[in-house]
Amino acid sequence: MEPDNIKYSYETLWKFIIRPPRDEYTEEDLGENHFIYHRKTYTRSDYSIISSEGFALKCSFIQPDPECRPREEMPVVIYLHGNSSSRLEGLRMAHILLKNDINLFIFDFAGSGISEGEYISLGYHEKDDIKTVIDFLERIPGVGKIGLWGRSMGAATTMLYAHHDNRIKAICMDSPFADFSKLAKELCLKHVSKIPNFLIDVAMSIVRSTIKKKNGLDIYKLKPINCAEKTTIPAIFIHALNDELINIEHTIELCEKYGGEKSIYSCKGGHNSPRPRDIVDKIGTFFAKHLNNGNNDDYFLKDENLKESYYDNDKDIGHSQNFDVLNNVINNINLEDLKNLKESYNVDDKDIGHSHSLDLSTNDNSKIILEDSGKEKEKIKENNDKK
Repeated sequence: MEPDNIKYSYETLWKFIIRPPRDEYTEEDLGENHFIYHRKTYTRSDYSIISSEGFALKCSFIQPDPECRPREEMPVVIYLHGNSSSRLEGLRMAHILLKNDINLFIFDFAGSGISEGEYISLGYHEKDDIKTVIDFLERIPGVGKIGLWGRSMGAATTMLYAHHDNRIKAICMDSPFADFSKLAKELCLKHVSKIPNFLIDVAMSIVRSTIKKKNGLDIYKLKPINCAEKTTIPAIFIHALNDELINIEHTIELCEKYGGEKSIYSCKGGHNSPRPRDIVDKIGTFFAKHLNNGNNDDYFLKDENLKESYYDNDKDIGHSQNFDVLNNVINNINLEDLKNLKESYNVDDKDIGHSHSLDLSTNDNSKIILEDSGKEKEKIKENNDKK
């Protein structure tokens, strides 16, 4: 592969993780600041708050006007969007919360939407953004119990953070991943047809090194599953049966190990599909029960006249990843390319990891040396059609 093509292919790999397509929009896309819903008037107040890393986070808080508040202190749900999405995603969930007298706070994570920041980190830094938001909400009069509703990256971030903060009283996690290194391997294997698995491992190790240098994230240590047993907040798990990005087994594993009251539901659709009405209703009921003084279905106001499209519209959330590009990149990796990448990006052998190392000093580029937990070195031949 030509040097320019190698660089492009490699950038495609690491950007797939920390710089996916950005959901850019204008503030006009947020709609009117004042509106009427269920015979109540609401105001959306927009804020810019500074994260622990110094980035401006763009936020919106939707709550009823003073004369329409059922009580002075009201609960709020913070919506946490996915990796290629923004706070616009959360706006689509406003109706299910507002009609249950639960206010909504939405924001763009650093590196997403129109917030500052160059990269995302799939929960590693985003969990600190949650704390920044909750600290900010605490200073606003009338804020009661707090819940988190996360999807994809937002769901994984919820799992990584929730056990640290006793101010959180209920959480919804829609399509979280349990272990990112496991997810990355699954995606690679799903889109690979030509090359050995161990070559993918080496490539991912080099990607890991680059990402660590760019934003401090170690993708091998991004494991929400390690937080599951520690978290005892009431939780509801959601996952689509035809999710093309994260296998439903991730959510099942998280739910099985979860330490608190829990329920899990599957639904039709894919990773970015809008959720069916019955699932959204279940989420609304869940938050009404745990955030509104123990009231559940009796309190939940079902609106049979609400248009079905309010729930089941055909517009996906955020941006979908380009798996065709990823497939092409992965299937054209060869050892010489890895050698050039290692040198170009100044990757040390120790950054590649103890389980895999490249014998790049030899001119025989068909040989790879593997070291696995002290086992005897093995030489493995690879037929490289690209040579």
